[in-house]
Amino acid sequence: MRLFLTCVLFVTMLSFRAIAQQPDTLGCKTMRIETEQLPDLNIPRYGHCIFFAGDELTVIGGHTTGFVPTATAEYFSGGSWHTVYTVYTHDHGMAVPMKSGKVLICGGANEPLGIGQTYTAEWYNPATHTFEGFGSMDMKRSNFSATEIDSGRVVISGNWYSDDCMELFDGQKTFSLVKEVAAKRSCPYILRTDVDNVMIFSSLDTKHISGIRPDSIIVDQLWGEPFHAPLLDEWRPLAYDIPRISDYCFIGDATAGDYAYLLPVKNAEGQIGFVKTQGTDFNLLSTTCAVPKVFQGDSILYHFPVVDRQRGRGYLVGFSPSKRVYVLCVDYTEHLAPMTLYYTDPLPNMGLCWPVLNDDGNLILAGGLDNSNYYPLKSVLVLRVNPDVPLLATRASFPWLWFGIALALVAALLAYLIIYRARKTTPCEDDRTDEPDEANETQETIELEAPVTDVTDEALLQRVCQLMEEQQLYLNSGLKLSDVAMEAGCNRNVLSACINNLRHCSFSQFINTYRVEHAKQLLCSNPDVRASEVWMESGFANETTFFRAFKAIVGMTPSEWKSRNQL
Repeated sequence: MRLFLTCVLFVTMLSFRAIAQQPDTLGCKTMRIETEQLPDLNIPRYGHCIFFAGDELTVIGGHTTGFVPTATAEYFSGGSWHTVYTVYTHDHGMAVPMKSGKVLICGGANEPLGIGQTYTAEWYNPATHTFEGFGSMDMKRSNFSATEIDSGRVVISGNWYSDDCMELFDGQKTFSLVKEVAAKRSCPYILRTDVDNVMIFSSLDTKHISGIRPDSIIVDQLWGEPFHAPLLDEWRPLAYDIPRISDYCFIGDATAGDYAYLLPVKNAEGQIGFVKTQGTDFNLLSTTCAVPKVFQGDSILYHFPVVDRQRGRGYLVGFSPSKRVYVLCVDYTEHLAPMTLYYTDPLPNMGLCWPVLNDDGNLILAGGLDNSNYYPLKSVLVLRVNPDVPLLATRASFPWLWFGIALALVAALLAYLIIYRARKTTPCEDDRTDEPDEANETQETIELEAPVTDVTDEALLQRVCQLMEEQQLYLNSGLKLSDVAMEAGCNRNVLSACINNLRHCSFSQFINTYRVEHAKQLLCSNPDVRASEVWMESGFANETTFFRAFKAIVGMTPSEWKSRNQL
């Protein structure tokens, strides 16, 4: 009965809070997402371009094992990857899917190790999966950007360790110089501001030095004079050292003359935000909460943002040293934009790569960089960021809210009856490793199927400890007793008894010991990290459980422990 009354009170409080609370007081939602492994690429690669040509996921160029450019492309069809050969290599080159259906491929490094630039240009025809070399750009380039404007021409700008200028491709065969740039840039944004005009800017110069000028960023225009955007003095665009397709972050409607983009930015304190451009105007997007601290650390490597225009959501993908992928989602269509931080379990075979959006509203990562340019990856992964019921559709109107409350009360009553009957007949252990309810976390009743000897216990515990140390199973926030028992090749009740007999603690306490030790290592290795940023990296399901477990095991809070152990 006490559990039932607690559920009723909790649901009632949430309901009244939902009615009375103003949008600007809502917190940032945090959710773990599932991933789906697709077949690996035939060739490991990084520095490649990824896009959908028609309905086929396609990757082109980049470099493969040994930091050697590869003259290949792959398209995904019939459940497998098919390799085709390009005319030239395009490592850190540019691919522009055109309105005509063809894809313009140009530029890239001239030699292995990412050295030099090339002029080369070719067409890719997705209908026949063939390539045709046809000419050269006006300037040799790598690490540049290109954007198709409404006339069917393509604006090209940016370079790496070389000169820079603006040039135009006529959409057929010819490239021509337009004018010099006010500031030389690498991997710039090229954003449409009108039917046939663009603005160009970046946080990287051609030598990858962050910040083109100490005090300001100059914005060039295809047609018009350079100008200064004051907002970019405080909020610098995130820097990327790989070519980008700027239309991936387009949120406007070109048919209505609305040329708008969503860009991630960072201030001097490391705070992440989003800027919406409208024509040549820059405005900071108002959000319901600040970006979670875990997404602001220097250890997170960001990649180019992707926008889902159909659902009104923008995604910023980050990669952490613990092999987790973080996805910051902002619902940009609302006046005060809600944000959600998605995260995955550790993904050992996934590294830094360019995300692309599929028709289902989920993100795809293909290939990428792990620890070295010499050993790129070939894994392909789907991040399921689009739930069955989109977040934008979950806000009920007032009458439906009370209907939802009634359903919640009925569900709570049924849950109480089920739990009461289950406890009365066959008690069992709750094997979850992170439970917000402290009473539930400590309430464990063990019923053994068969006795085990001390020798068996010791051998089993040694095997489990080896699994923890080698595979770091504890970093999975949803780890269960049954999961570990399956890995160890034993019965869950036998494993539970083994841990109780030899470690004199519950399964959750045993796992949290490893997580706390991992958290201590993170606190030591990164002096600037906040204790509140560590919990997700260490496998805890929430911040409350992290602090409670840390203090119970160490005898002090994470902040206290960090201050005492700083070198």
